[in-house]
Amino acid sequence: MRTLKIVSLLIALLLASACLNQSGTVSQAEYDQLVQEYADLQAGAEATRAEYAAQAAAVEGILQELSQISGRTVTLRTDVEMGTARLTQVEQIQENIDSIKDKLDRLEKENSQYKKTILSLRKVITEKEEEIAQLKAEIEARDLTISEQHQTIASQQEAIQTQHETIATQRENLRAAVQEQAQMLFQAGVDFEDLGDNAPEMRWRRDKEKVKEQTLELYQKAILYYRMAQETGYPEAAYRITQVEEKMAKL
Repeated sequence: MRTLKIVSLLIALLLASACLNQSGTVSQAEYDQLVQEYADLQAGAEATRAEYAAQAAAVEGILQELSQISGRTVTLRTDVEMGTARLTQVEQIQENIDSIKDKLDRLEKENSQYKKTILSLRKVITEKEEEIAQLKAEIEARDLTISEQHQTIASQQEAIQTQHETIATQRENLRAAVQEQAQMLFQAGVDFEDLGDNAPEMRWRRDKEKVKEQTLELYQKAILYYRMAQETGYPEAAYRITQVEEKMAKL
């Protein structure tokens, strides 16, 4: 429309110039006005061409950004399959998509001649967003599974640690109980040995023989308990056994 108007003014300007040269039927003022209108239209046409060029460059830039997003999406899908993808990758791609959507909104407001192109680009963006959403869901599901596995492992390790502590406590209790039992057995041996040592002296032969038998019996019981204490890990019992045997040999 603007080009047609410029052509019309140019024809009118040429006719006015011819009239001025031949018959002077067009005034100088009218001629000057036509010249100014022609100059204004030319300037407007230049501005329009510059605007169209800028819009075309914007569309080309958007296409390049979409191409880059496609490449990053392919990389993201590969990472998802390998189990190395991160949600930050999805967030970065979504930020780029949001930026493109803003640029399309501005372009649509500035000029409607790219309407079909903009609709086509919006469709591509929608498809990319759906693909990104799917990949994001897969990453979140994988992260959730890993988190649950870590929790399970942590629970199992805690249970194992508790079992180890319980076993250690039981072992210590058992050791203490055995030690206590050994002490009791050793003390019983000491008590019987003391009883044997303190047997009363008798004048009569029959009484002496009877006391000897009782003393031997007490010493034998002492040795019995000393040996039991020795078997439960009481080292002093061995020396006491030797002492009692020597006492028995002297009777």
